[in-house]
Amino acid sequence: MNVSERIGTDRRRFVIVVAVVASVLVTSWYAGVQPSRLGDSDGLSSVLDVLSSLFHPDLSRGFVARIGKLAVESLLIGALGMFFALCIGIVLAIASVRLPTLPDSPDQRRWPQIAVGVMRNIARGVLAMFRSVPEIVWAFLFVRIFGLGPGPAVLAIGITFGGIIGKLFAELLEAADPEPARALRTAGASWLAVFMYGMLPQVRSQWVSYALFRLECAIRSASILGVVGAGGLGSEIDLSIRYFQYDKLATALLAIVAYVIALELVSIRLRKMSGIWPAVLFGGGAFAGFLWLEIPWRELVLAESLAQARVFIAGFTHPTTDGGFLAKTIGLTLITVAMAWCSTVVAGVIAFVLAPLSATTFTVRGYLDDSPIGRGPGRWLVAAIIVPTRLSLQISRALPELVWALLFVLWVGPGATAGVLALTVHSIGILGRLYSDILEEAEPAPLRVIEASGASAFARYMYGAMPQAVPRILAFTLFRFEVNVRAAAMVGFVGAGGLGDALHTALSLFHMRDLATLLLTTLAVVLIVDAIGDRVRCRVLGAFGRHA
Repeated sequence: MNVSERIGTDRRRFVIVVAVVASVLVTSWYAGVQPSRLGDSDGLSSVLDVLSSLFHPDLSRGFVARIGKLAVESLLIGALGMFFALCIGIVLAIASVRLPTLPDSPDQRRWPQIAVGVMRNIARGVLAMFRSVPEIVWAFLFVRIFGLGPGPAVLAIGITFGGIIGKLFAELLEAADPEPARALRTAGASWLAVFMYGMLPQVRSQWVSYALFRLECAIRSASILGVVGAGGLGSEIDLSIRYFQYDKLATALLAIVAYVIALELVSIRLRKMSGIWPAVLFGGGAFAGFLWLEIPWRELVLAESLAQARVFIAGFTHPTTDGGFLAKTIGLTLITVAMAWCSTVVAGVIAFVLAPLSATTFTVRGYLDDSPIGRGPGRWLVAAIIVPTRLSLQISRALPELVWALLFVLWVGPGATAGVLALTVHSIGILGRLYSDILEEAEPAPLRVIEASGASAFARYMYGAMPQAVPRILAFTLFRFEVNVRAAAMVGFVGAGGLGDALHTALSLFHMRDLATLLLTTLAVVLIVDAIGDRVRCRVLGAFGRHA
């Protein structure tokens, strides 16, 4: 790259950074975020009272036994829901991805190309519809249709997480190096061979890593969906908060943190093993869920349930079109998007700083067999950094957004400020984990060369890991923004701003026409964000990744 090209690249990067910073300031102002409310003495006193109570959990034998049973139920709900999500997500990801082709490939013929394009757009539309609706809304709907119990939670997680997984799996496939696939195309390989041998080997480890991470997310969701009657620990959390029994709340939250940490330790081990063991985990968890959970599958096809489902579907054929309601919905939707963008960018910056400090290979072990990293007295300094960093990231993502939203509502009061803070804290843990995984999975050869030359840790990070990590970091961050649009609507269920309050009201009163308008608006926003995100990702990758 010559000097003029380098200057142009640096200028584009500077413009992008300035635009992102300005967008955070504008969106936070539009959403009504007021950071000064963190210093409110009354709110601070209230949240300190809650936190002090959390350090004295209820450890009575009967209550611990109840929490243990509900924790197992949440684990199995998450495992079974995740199994359905993987089935949905993998199929739709393959259907929605654009496989690399050659300029003179037969796939460039007009009618086959049109047919494949239609199928791809349908798959992407289904994925957008599935992930645009928060899982708590799906769970609430299924509870109203099928009744109380773990079944609605399993279905809600399967649908929502299927949309999320399918989208990201497709993103990873499209970010893969196209040359192996093109070489197979040149040799006359079929599309299945191109996928299996040209693309899947490049993303298999990322798929497994993200699936294991999503299993944690599914279990966290299963732990909170009980607030709408969908089984698991959520029912106990809801009762504890409603009756100010924070000692019982502490026991439930400690259970969530404990099994999420245990699952992360298992997933770290599984990522280093062959692909059969993660499959055993997902398959075994799903099988145990089928056996343990009391889900009346026959109820899904009973006349009464189908009648309730028809009422819901009928609402979408006649959504509310009142001008005042539409204006209110659009206003709440824009606030929801602003909350999601502000929280995602702030969380991404913080996670970007923390991720290298939590990546053990990068920070502790090094890439050479005789690496001096982490040896001698310095290893204690490394441990003093990496342990609290990983613990803080673990706690921030272990607690669901709704729990963080409840705490911040007590602290700063209801509104968008509490919602943005909740989404930011939770997203720091999520993105920190994902960024750390990306660094751990970086191709070691360049890093070995840099480390062997005696370069500093900063040099290894900037010139060895970053050029490889930037494309995936951008893909994960942009995708997290889309997830946070949905999460911003969910935290509104507890008064933390956005569309959630309107969705909760429509669901509670069974106003299906209002609900249809709200959900259709959310779907439209997700499709728009998805389309813009694809274009922005390609342009940003061109500015950062191609010239890194």
